[in-house]
Amino acid sequence: MTLKLKRDQIPLQKANNWRNSFEEEKKLTFNLGTSQIVLQKNTYKTLAGENENRLRIYLGLEQLNENGKYELCAFAVSAFLLGSGDVYVDYETPVYKLEKQNIDFSLITNEVIESIKRYRSWRMGELDADNKTAVVRKYIYPNAYLLTKFELHEIFNIQNKNAADLEFGISKTMNVMIVPEIDKNNGDEPNVFNYCGLCPPDCDDRSIYNIFQ
Repeated sequence: MTLKLKRDQIPLQKANNWRNSFEEEKKLTFNLGTSQIVLQKNTYKTLAGENENRLRIYLGLEQLNENGKYELCAFAVSAFLLGSGDVYVDYETPVYKLEKQNIDFSLITNEVIESIKRYRSWRMGELDADNKTAVVRKYIYPNAYLLTKFELHEIFNIQNKNAADLEFGISKTMNVMIVPEIDKNNGDEPNVFNYCGLCPPDCDDRSIYNIFQ
């Protein structure tokens, strides 16, 4: 019998597949060092507040270490819903660096910004432009993550944990690209479109063509 997943929970097999894909990407586009990134309960409580605001996690890079390598790091801020839409706006402070012991960087936000700039430069392939795989990073690695209320509420309030690790994984899914017919003899570059919803999650569970589990 399959156990019912909690809201925002993913199956363990899927999580392990994401981890494996991330390990594979380290051989290709990801050339950064990584250390433990932790969100502590006290930090969550401070940033979420009484209204349980959402948390946005920005990715950054440390300064070059003695081995000449950059290391990934992360910063957390509180994000509140603007009006009745789906736009979440950041509070500039407080801002915390998510190490094993979270550090309040609210008085040195310039260091946060510089760290984020370094990461953005790496993500865009500018930091090490001689790396041939660097140009595709922007299609793989995001700038930040907007966490949901539910996962953090579950971990810190329901399960009463004192900290949560932030790991990274990559979801590799085959997508369809729709390309108009062209005359290849003219050397034209075709437009490429992606008008599709993947199944799952966009499925018709009542269809006779989708009854197989």
